[in-house]
Amino acid sequence: MEPSAGVLIAVTVAALAALLGYGLVDAWRYALRDAAPLPLIGMLRLHGLSPGEAQESLGSQGLAEAAQRCAFCASGSDCAGHVVAGRSAPATCPNASLFAELSRPLV
Repeated sequence: MEPSAGVLIAVTVAALAALLGYGLVDAWRYALRDAAPLPLIGMLRLHGLSPGEAQESLGSQGLAEAAQRCAFCASGSDCAGHVVAGRSAPATCPNASLFAELSRPLV
């Protein structure tokens, strides 16, 4: 192999590593850009529940599934606005039925 071919390969590998590194850093920044708590916690508080009380009602698995739905919801900013305004969950909230269920008094 000629020295120029080796240099070309090394430069190509270095460029690919730099692009991969930049992509990983950018993805990490994107994942951590929103350090605010999930709107789920605020919605629970609006309905008079702490996360612990919700866990007692739903179980650990149920609360984890609700948190996952909230974390992956595309309209999280809508829910956050509702929490700030003290309004109940919008119709687009994937946990709206859950909040209605938790708000019902136990008989």
